[in-house]
Amino acid sequence: MIIRQASPSVTARAYAIGCDVRQDIRVFSGSTYHFAMQGVADGLLTGMINLHPKGLADWRVFVRAAFWKLGGGLHGRHGFKFTDEYLDGIWKRGLPTLRDSLVINNFQLFGFHFLKFHKAFGIEPYVYIDGTLDEYFENYRAFDAAKIDEAAMRRALAVEREGYASCSKIVVMSKRSVSSITEHYNIPQDKVHIVPPGANIPERVLERLDSRPERSYQPTKRSLVIGFTGLYPERKGLPTIARAVRVLRKSGYDVRLHVIGKCPPEIARQDGIVHFGMIDKSVDMDRFIEAVNSVDVGCMVSRAELTGIALLEFLRMGVPIIATDVGGIPDILELGAGQLVSSDISVEDLAQRIARLIDNPDHMAELTQNAWRRRHNASWRRSVQELKKVLHR
Repeated sequence: MIIRQASPSVTARAYAIGCDVRQDIRVFSGSTYHFAMQGVADGLLTGMINLHPKGLADWRVFVRAAFWKLGGGLHGRHGFKFTDEYLDGIWKRGLPTLRDSLVINNFQLFGFHFLKFHKAFGIEPYVYIDGTLDEYFENYRAFDAAKIDEAAMRRALAVEREGYASCSKIVVMSKRSVSSITEHYNIPQDKVHIVPPGANIPERVLERLDSRPERSYQPTKRSLVIGFTGLYPERKGLPTIARAVRVLRKSGYDVRLHVIGKCPPEIARQDGIVHFGMIDKSVDMDRFIEAVNSVDVGCMVSRAELTGIALLEFLRMGVPIIATDVGGIPDILELGAGQLVSSDISVEDLAQRIARLIDNPDHMAELTQNAWRRRHNASWRRSVQELKKVLHR
């Protein structure tokens, strides 16, 4: 749990709510943390609370989890965090802490205990989510959601619908999520608002970049460094990018690939690829920034994505991107500069696109200039200001 002192402009208590097994700076891949810290700095929030159970005080939830998983037989069950047992457990503990406050839930579920008692505690609920569970269960079925218990998913969708109905306003990160909520959850469109997220890099850290010379791509360069960052290389298309780089290098193009995060060993050993390894931004943010700053174009050809937070880190540093037309990526691309490609793009087509950037350096220079000039659009500061307008409307 993190609670920070609010700025004097906050007139009522307001909290960003996370629900993640990971430590607070990594909740929702770091988005809840960075949103909360910027929200506190700009007077929107009092702080952040991660409701995920921790320690002996939450032993009842852990016991329920163990029995629930045993109910799945020899191989157990996955998806306990989507069940009534989990949701009721965390909110029974969380409601008293949040008395007389506004909560902005970054998790799609409140649960029936919350819905039954939140008014008695004077709590006003909102959600700010990267996508609906319908989107997540469907789009990630071959990946992260593959092992989640089917009954748990069906129940979660019903609970999710009730939660959205209880909110006076729902804020999502993409146009596709608006469609999902209005079409699959029967929520009126005037209740749903779009606020794209920001890059998970503190603004105070990035401010020193503003004093550097403007990022530019020299037409005489005739080379290109591609950047990839992510923990799920298969889903985010790293093998396709790596094979495209191999094709281009065999054809004589000076193309290199910098990988931040997880990288299969056979790709890391490939000629022209530099693997920076896992960089923990909570302790080594400067190294992460320099690694991102070393590339000319970010690339992520995901087959499934709700938002594509990693792309925002390129855009916030003025780096244009190549990304697939899935989830909220088109909304993110609008914040900066780059190219949108099909989610089933082939190695050959991707290689041709990259080759055209090298063969047409004036176009690459223009993309870089536009990305640099629009870099502040990819910040949580922009997101918080937009969210303020939505909530105070």
